[in-house]
Amino acid sequence: MRVRIVSLGSNWWSAHPRGVADTSCFRRNAAWFNSAGLKYGNRLRLCWIYPGQVRFNQSSGFNPEFPNRVLGRSFECCRPNRMHGRTHLLVTRSLNRTEEVDRYLVTFTEQRCGLIRFQKPHWKSDGVQLISVSVRRDRYEVIALLRADDWIESGVGIWMLSQDGTHLVLKDSVCGGQP
Repeated sequence: MRVRIVSLGSNWWSAHPRGVADTSCFRRNAAWFNSAGLKYGNRLRLCWIYPGQVRFNQSSGFNPEFPNRVLGRSFECCRPNRMHGRTHLLVTRSLNRTEEVDRYLVTFTEQRCGLIRFQKPHWKSDGVQLISVSVRRDRYEVIALLRADDWIESGVGIWMLSQDGTHLVLKDSVCGGQP
């Protein structure tokens, strides 16, 4: 599956091999994970109602010193799967810019998109695949895979991808422009 990363979640962590005798094991063989989380001051809270993560290996071209460099880029990914009660999306390798993508990885927050009523039926289109969701009171962060025509409804309106697939727009906004 080919995925363009539009935005990522707040929660980052890494894992390395057990043997730490190799001084570069934290870099060479490490894996980096991204998930939904909520920041309260300097504290990050995991308030998962739908646990999951995006995994970047060294071979994916991910640089942990500059995580935002993956935004707007396309990657080959394994299809999301459920393991140990979590959804996992493995990013395997970077693609060139001319390749078409199947899905878009997008993060929704209450600050950007307004309140989402998760208990309401049909708050998202059927094609939306949730990766990770953290919710606490009126705050939330949702990481999801969307197709070009998928949407998520909030109190502000219906959010979709822009025509060029680079950012979120309200459904009734001007032709892929800003709302």
